[in-house]
Amino acid sequence: MEGGAQTTSKFELGDIGDYRSADDIFVIFGASIFSLSLITIAARIGGLGGVPLNTYFDMFGLEGILSNAMLLVILIQIARYLYSTLYTSYGKGWSPFVFLCFVLIAQVLHDVLFYYGVIKVVPPGVNEMIDVLRAYANLNNLNAIGGHAILILITALSAMIMCDMSVVTRILGGAVFLYIFPFILSIVSKKPAPPPVATPKKEQMTDYRGFPI
Repeated sequence: MEGGAQTTSKFELGDIGDYRSADDIFVIFGASIFSLSLITIAARIGGLGGVPLNTYFDMFGLEGILSNAMLLVILIQIARYLYSTLYTSYGKGWSPFVFLCFVLIAQVLHDVLFYYGVIKVVPPGVNEMIDVLRAYANLNNLNAIGGHAILILITALSAMIMCDMSVVTRILGGAVFLYIFPFILSIVSKKPAPPPVATPKKEQMTDYRGFPI
């Protein structure tokens, strides 16, 4: 009795390591929208990042989301260049783990440079977005870097999965997330406590000698 040949399908993460591939940039942008939607939901409902992160979404809305999405695209593109130049140029094959290491390096370097080169340099009251990011960094300290690491890892992994999807699927998926994003941003978030109301100081009454009455 002859047995038929068995074929097994193995799940593999797609190769997005070639910095010269322009199509992958659109995939990375879609993945950034997806990962930012998850972070926004966690901030709005779970209080991730505290009041400063929710204040960021309140003040800058979709403009702030677009700025963060572009930052993720830029950082992953830098990682793609480093990966292609320092790893695959030596004849080595696609390695998601190595690529993610380059992604983390790009992200940590950006956070350190931005904190000491922008947040610590620009004085308070000059730029509202930097003021909010300063409050976020002061509140979360090193946890901010860890949170950014998780965000960019989710983005890179999502892009690896999405790159094997059809163009139509990616476009429709991006359209869905862009459609629901305003609803996510509109979730009522935690607000800072109102400042205490200063009670007017009662003027002390004195007699003609200056003694209190």
